[in-house]
Amino acid sequence: MLSSKTLQCDYPVTFIFGNTTLHLTEQPSFEAQQALEQLIKKRNAQKLTRASAPLASGDTPLFAKVQPLDTLKAKVRVTLGKPQRNGRFDWPLEELVNTLEAQRRGVQMPPLQGFGYSKDRLGLTREYFILTRLLEDHIDGVQWLKRNPQDVETFILKAFELLSSLARKNITHMDFWIGNIMIPKSSQKSLKAIDFENCFAGTTSHPSETLGFQLGFFYRREIYKFITEADYDRLVDEYVGQRCGISRERFDGVYLASKHEHVGRKQRREVFLNGNLITG
Repeated sequence: MLSSKTLQCDYPVTFIFGNTTLHLTEQPSFEAQQALEQLIKKRNAQKLTRASAPLASGDTPLFAKVQPLDTLKAKVRVTLGKPQRNGRFDWPLEELVNTLEAQRRGVQMPPLQGFGYSKDRLGLTREYFILTRLLEDHIDGVQWLKRNPQDVETFILKAFELLSSLARKNITHMDFWIGNIMIPKSSQKSLKAIDFENCFAGTTSHPSETLGFQLGFFYRREIYKFITEADYDRLVDEYVGQRCGISRERFDGVYLASKHEHVGRKQRREVFLNGNLITG
């Protein structure tokens, strides 16, 4: 069971508005309270869908990610803080746990500022909120490459460095693509990773297959628009050649398929856990 008491020690401020409870690192400013209240009102007035948005919130700008729960079983599990039969939590709690662990290990990422939930009339969690610090001095990789397409190879090499830094901290990001990489406007600062919903904190018994998926997926999600496949393969060859313990045969089998085939977010876990790539 996920211990809410332990989480609330690090997030001691409770903010309640209507059917929503948020646990925050600090007392929100007047501007932050207004922004949070407007977000909650908007969520209650519309059909529940996943949403991500910056909040105008004064001295501590926030970024909110809100994820609804689609089934009764998921609502009950998240309300009780219990995992599924496979030992993994439902996606909103999985992201919270992964974000906290990545932050604890010192990953380059925006700090978690709070989390919370809204409940339905039965007292069950209907959607989950995760609040991080808004990186005002960064832009995501999609925007950066549109502005700087001539520097795509430099960007890719820096992205690979970020991937290696995650690996050194035993964080395996299974949704590693340019939209989940934040680039500083000042070149003196390092890249940051975001969106830890689909990741693992720990080592895999299938490092070759896992890395093959990560690099193939990275190409499939947008990078292919900015670089030829041959040039990307060249950069990958150089990078993989520097990694220890990677079997090129097992790597290539997953890498070549992941560049061109859709791999769902649940199927990505199979690569890390069992070394199996399920496409389609």
